[in-house]
Amino acid sequence: MADSEDSLFWEDLFDDLKERGLRSVKLIVSDGHKGIQKTVRESFIGSSWPDVLCTSDKTSSKEGAKKEAERSG
Repeated sequence: MADSEDSLFWEDLFDDLKERGLRSVKLIVSDGHKGIQKTVRESFIGSSWPDVLCTSDKTSSKEGAKKEAERSG
């Protein structure tokens, strides 16, 4: 994989996948690269793209671990 914001890279990759038999994409998960976002909208019309928020905040991680421990019992 290339570390590229260039939508042409992603367009070429998606075209290659389609030529190899990819027909339907229901869900796309990626980072925030502008190039991939643009190309996905154009190449896979109707696919779903979830909004994902990741955090590395220690407080949030500790709270999540505490809640998981409470659920586990």
